[in-house]
Amino acid sequence: MKNLLLLTAALFICHFVKAQSEYSVSIPREPHQITEGHLNLGGSNPDGIPIDFNSFYMRAGNKPFIPIMGEMHYSRFPNQYWEEQILKMKSGGINIIATYVFWNIHETEEGVFDWTGDKDLRKFLQLCRKHDMKTIVRIGPFCHGEIRNGGLPDWIYGRPFEVRSNDDGYLFYVKRLYHHIAGQLQGLYYKDGGSVVGIQLENELQHSAAPWAFSYPGQPKEMTSANYDASITRIGVSVQDQRTAYADLGTQHLVTLKKMAIDEGIIVPMYTVTGWGMVAVLENEAIPVTAAYPYPFWAEPSMSPFFLFKDIQRQPDYSPVRYDGARYPSFCAEMGVGIQITYARRPRVVAEASEALMLRTLGSGANGIGYYMYHGGLTPQRKGGGFFSDEAMGVPKISYDFQAPIGEYGKTRDSYNYLRIIHLFAENFGDKLAPMGVVLPETNAAIKADDRETLRYAVRSDGMSGFVFLNNFQDHDERIDQSVRGLNINLAHETVRYPAFTLKKGVSAILPFNLQLGGALLKYATVQPLAIVRTEGKTHYIFYSHEGLSPEFAFDKTTIKKITGKKTEKDGMFCVQPVSGFKSSFTLTDAAGTDVIVTTLTREQALGFNQWDNNFCITGATLMQNGSDICLQACSNSFVLVLPAEEKPSFGDRKATAKKLGYFTEYTLEVPEVSIDFEVREISPQRYTFDMKKTSFSENVSDIILEIDYVGDNAVAFIDGRMINDHLYYGNSWRIGLKQYADELDRKGMYFYFRPMYKDASYLIDFEKEKIPVFEDKTICKVNGIKAIPEYKIEFSLDE
Repeated sequence: MKNLLLLTAALFICHFVKAQSEYSVSIPREPHQITEGHLNLGGSNPDGIPIDFNSFYMRAGNKPFIPIMGEMHYSRFPNQYWEEQILKMKSGGINIIATYVFWNIHETEEGVFDWTGDKDLRKFLQLCRKHDMKTIVRIGPFCHGEIRNGGLPDWIYGRPFEVRSNDDGYLFYVKRLYHHIAGQLQGLYYKDGGSVVGIQLENELQHSAAPWAFSYPGQPKEMTSANYDASITRIGVSVQDQRTAYADLGTQHLVTLKKMAIDEGIIVPMYTVTGWGMVAVLENEAIPVTAAYPYPFWAEPSMSPFFLFKDIQRQPDYSPVRYDGARYPSFCAEMGVGIQITYARRPRVVAEASEALMLRTLGSGANGIGYYMYHGGLTPQRKGGGFFSDEAMGVPKISYDFQAPIGEYGKTRDSYNYLRIIHLFAENFGDKLAPMGVVLPETNAAIKADDRETLRYAVRSDGMSGFVFLNNFQDHDERIDQSVRGLNINLAHETVRYPAFTLKKGVSAILPFNLQLGGALLKYATVQPLAIVRTEGKTHYIFYSHEGLSPEFAFDKTTIKKITGKKTEKDGMFCVQPVSGFKSSFTLTDAAGTDVIVTTLTREQALGFNQWDNNFCITGATLMQNGSDICLQACSNSFVLVLPAEEKPSFGDRKATAKKLGYFTEYTLEVPEVSIDFEVREISPQRYTFDMKKTSFSENVSDIILEIDYVGDNAVAFIDGRMINDHLYYGNSWRIGLKQYADELDRKGMYFYFRPMYKDASYLIDFEKEKIPVFEDKTICKVNGIKAIPEYKIEFSLDE
């Protein structure tokens, strides 16, 4: 017994010592070598503002720029609401929208192209240009996107040639497609003053494909790839170790596609191809973009490597790859902060994963980040019946929600706010971050996904200053709090030491060192940089704090003339330890006499931080900014927003209560509460109807959200016998935005059919224990409630 106690004590001490470790990392003088001039990319707009690339980052207007790319499919969303959604994406921090052109949706019937209504690509791009939103158009011809045949028209299957190849028969139709796409893009390229800065050619060539929609039940899937690629073609994004003898054919096909696009006038500063899993690439002619999906539906649930820091440029995710990563900036364009669910597999993505994934990716050296998907939607139905969805893969017939930051009905999720924190950092500090190389500590080499104790961190630095990236999240695992006695950044000329802190489980953070705040040198801070606002001749630096890291700023005394408020001195530094919140602001005067304002927000306040130009608004509502006009949407009739104190908003006839909070002013106002007149009838345990009058949409209501709380296998919604959406249950309630159905609902109502879940359902392996229902029999199908929730709106304006 005594020996057992001694062993237990030894194990406890060992665990405690490891969890209480002190960490150090040495930073070389020149952490990264950058080469120029080898990429056949770049271009200027009519004002002479260039976009160009070196081996490590993109420049816009001769300044380092980190593109933040969000995928939205125009053809999967009603065109009357495109503008609203573009504004939401912009407020979320997206600066480039990527979108697929699905060939089969536009040329369903051979030779007949349809660019009308929700298929009006030109209208979508014009709206992006109106709101200064850059775009990347993914022109295929093969796309995937969980669309029938991966976007290839049905009638292509009936032609005697190899698809996704340089077969003359196939290229004849591709050339015609590109010609029609070029007609939609004419005058909208960056070189013309338009929004189109990029084109993606093909997708996952010689890696992945979609099933043709012509298989029989029980028959092996026939994939949309050339026959010579059949043996290497996979479903989904994954590691591909198998090499192909036909690699040159893939390369030549991409060469041909780029030449065909340019011949049609499709000329942009940036061409991209997918780069993961040994796909075909275009050396020096296109940037190979990467991906990471921690919750794939095509693989068994397990801990992924995507929350471990690495040099992502030299070792891209899903390596090996067919290119030298050191020659290209690392653009991670398909980051799975959501995932589509299928009938057989239903992974659920948590919001914390999205933030941690992107922080890890930036900290690993990515200089471009992007999401598939950032905005969900509804896959259109085929004319005359049937579905454009990839039914052979078991995806929903219509729903393409993807658990995206903005869902299928345009409603934001928690991940929208979590990611915006990362986007604000990249937007405000990206010009400093982009040229910085990656430095990994020695402890990084031994970390595995299941290591809960060793601190996960990386540094990006130029040899003098930089940022520390910390992550304590791992998918498919329960983490523990990590206590750190100290973190030393060993530079060639000095050591910067962070004091002891606790990195709480699930938390990821970015901490600066040797950061210039005007003329003042911030030696270190235990808070995360969020934004820089320049107004009325002063620069306002905004940070936010994490639980477990007590806010502390340490400034080089020699660069400071004065600091307002309480401060202490140590080791040649002035230290300020503010209490996070709107009243945390302090002013420092640098040695040259220039004043700088510093504020530390709470995390909750930072999650509501919206920035445009040199202005901002902090609110829990979803914000859309159009010039000086602001619109807020929320499921509460009470709105709270915080603006810079110098702003004087106009709320029209509405009365707002104002409260001064240091450099900020908080405004509170309400709109009249709305009672939705609706009726739900249970026809049978599996069949329900819903009726609501159009008059429920008042001037203060932007939408009405139908929330269906049920447990079952799946549910389907119909209006007048026509399916409008479907839902595969994965532990969450089903939410439907009703405004796009308002006219039909008023006359025809809505009908729901629920199917039972079986106790042995394959997808239950994806459910957390608390989400697995209690089965009293072999099946369960239970509707707990259906309610209509008003989404309120207010509008106000600011002086321009």
